[in-house]
Amino acid sequence: MVMEGLVSRKDLEQTYKKNNVKYIYKKIVKQDLEPYIADGWEKINSKNKEFLKLRKLKDFASVFEDEVWCILYKMGFDEMNKDHNFSILRKGSNLSKQIDVFARDDQCICVVECKAAEKPHTKRSLDKDIDQLAGIHHEINLSIFSHYKNLGNNNKFKIIWIIALKNIDISENDRERAKSANIKVIDESMINYYSNLSTHFGRSSKYQFLADMFPGRDIPELIEPVPALKGKMGNTDFYSFVIEPEKLLKIAYIAHRAKTNEEDIDTYQRMAKKSRLNKIAEYIQNKGIFPTSIVINIEADRPIRFDQAAGMAGKNAILGTLYLPNKFKTAWIIDGQHRLFAYSNLQEAQTATLPVIAFENLDSDVQAKLFVDINGEQVKVPKNLLSDLYSTIHWNSTNPKDRLLALTSRLIKELNDWPKSPLRDRIINIEGHKTKTRSLTLTAITTEMNKSRMLGSIHSNKAKDITPGPLFQEDLDSSLIKARDIISGYYSIYLNNEKVRKQWDFGSEEGGYICTNQGIISTLRVLKAILDHLENKDHIEVRKINTNELLNKIEKYVSPIITHLAEASPKTLKEFREQYGEGGYKSSTFALFRKINEVFPNFEPSGFQEYLKQVDTSTNTEAYEYLLKIELMIQKHVVSSLKLKYGDDYSQWWHHGVKDTIKTSAMAHATQEGEYKYFEKYIYLINLKEIIEDNWDIFGETYTIDAKPSESKKKRLDWYTKVNSIRNKVDHPPKGGVTDEQLEYVIKIYNELMPKLEI
Repeated sequence: MVMEGLVSRKDLEQTYKKNNVKYIYKKIVKQDLEPYIADGWEKINSKNKEFLKLRKLKDFASVFEDEVWCILYKMGFDEMNKDHNFSILRKGSNLSKQIDVFARDDQCICVVECKAAEKPHTKRSLDKDIDQLAGIHHEINLSIFSHYKNLGNNNKFKIIWIIALKNIDISENDRERAKSANIKVIDESMINYYSNLSTHFGRSSKYQFLADMFPGRDIPELIEPVPALKGKMGNTDFYSFVIEPEKLLKIAYIAHRAKTNEEDIDTYQRMAKKSRLNKIAEYIQNKGIFPTSIVINIEADRPIRFDQAAGMAGKNAILGTLYLPNKFKTAWIIDGQHRLFAYSNLQEAQTATLPVIAFENLDSDVQAKLFVDINGEQVKVPKNLLSDLYSTIHWNSTNPKDRLLALTSRLIKELNDWPKSPLRDRIINIEGHKTKTRSLTLTAITTEMNKSRMLGSIHSNKAKDITPGPLFQEDLDSSLIKARDIISGYYSIYLNNEKVRKQWDFGSEEGGYICTNQGIISTLRVLKAILDHLENKDHIEVRKINTNELLNKIEKYVSPIITHLAEASPKTLKEFREQYGEGGYKSSTFALFRKINEVFPNFEPSGFQEYLKQVDTSTNTEAYEYLLKIELMIQKHVVSSLKLKYGDDYSQWWHHGVKDTIKTSAMAHATQEGEYKYFEKYIYLINLKEIIEDNWDIFGETYTIDAKPSESKKKRLDWYTKVNSIRNKVDHPPKGGVTDEQLEYVIKIYNELMPKLEI
């Protein structure tokens, strides 16, 4: 026989039970015991008087071979080798090849060579193994085809040769050699990934595995054409059809897997929870029904074939035959992942039918938004998942804009997950749980990273690739590592200062600044400015120097900021923390730039000189004097006018003329200062405006400036809003200095109010 020792059905299940344990077992007569004990066997308690049952640990290589075998078994391959003695006779030769793992399903066959070392990270050349397999696999393939043809199976199987590794670090030369020989290499991290995947999804995980083994390849007769209706939603075509779950599972997938296997299995487990899959499987077996459709996006490199039935011309809903792609992993599940994958290990997968709504080649952004719109509204998946989805949906996209978006999203996820990152567990997670220290938002950091162009940029809609930023390397994977290491190292520099670390630990609470959205945005802008300065002024090729050298150069320029933050008063930190919006972020960032410039005068980021002109505070003192006069003058006039209308007693003018929120705030401030009588002294300029608006019948005519009496209240008080914004600049220097024009305006308002407010 060309191939002996294959098992299927119940025999396959029995072999799994044998392979899924770390021991081998043997039954002997009692008098033969001694040599077995000497050979490492141990007795198992037995009541049999004549025979003994022994066990012995499998050798390391056998354990690994059985591990790989069990993974493929759980994936649902129909026929596999029975033991380690399985071999295939080479076509046209009397020589045979021992095969570690052989696994067949209806369309594909896996032939696996396992290589293991007991010590992790063993360096071992595999060139001879690869060359041997390359030299014989054509003859072995012919033998396999001949074997199944003789059994009446005329399928033209797709055969994949695999080298599976444990504790062996393969060299790039060997990896390239295997690739040239059309041999797949699966390392230990991938073995762990597929093990987790098969445990979580059972038989349907086989199609995810085969998609990786046959990327983009047509698999003839993988899935049959289906009767379908074609219609439109808005301007988007869609197809509606019913299909057996087993067939749809062949092309369906959830996560867009790249090289980060651990991240991807986490995505699978989060988006299709095992407990829910089990509950739905039980529901299916109890004859439960699903009245809603599975929603998918079919990804194809050419338009899907749809043969329109006769008589359908001019119809809005067109009946016809839809030819689904004969490729694994081409239908991304937008909605219904639990309903579909619950069928993975059920007999019902072959007999049930599920209604499906299928879109074709939706843009990645549309896919992600549609996923969140559907699942988020039903409280299945939080809307924060959108940013997280970018890192998987776009990673292998041909669109450079999508790839850059994926890189940014995955970088932020790495910064939140990587044990060495100061930002670990600081970013609000997918479930949206916010705490004192976990207060940074995905959106804020993603937006800032995109604006900064530290990773790169896209020059036009027609761009074919990413224009590299200072942290970009030759590809997405190396760029991810470089950017993660630099940004983590950058914030570690801050945290080397004990006082700044305390501020960091405060998070979003009083006393914290640096680890708030405002602080992270401003300090990321500082990092980009330093990288630009190193490139343009210090003439350093930032992308080419190693991480440690670059961090040393960054530390030189960021040190003045760290010193400033370490010595800053609580009031200064509060002012920084209260800088919201783009204007606030810009003001805070330039205030930090200024600290670097004071030590390194040639550090002048774009717009810095204009900022210095704006923050010239030489006019602030004079403006403050006029603003104080205006505030006291308005305060005196408002209180006198309220007393005149409602009465002098607090129970009268204070009760009827001032709303509760202002009264509560003023009384609280007064009490803090030890004042228990004259609460009106703690009504500030912005509060006085509210009192004026609430008592417009008293104050409307007096406080109308630069407007007509017929115009709106807002228009008539525009001057007040402008004066208050100037007051904010005087009170909060990080917001900038008062300009000459603003000082002139304050003096003008003072001169107009003074005759009006004389009591």
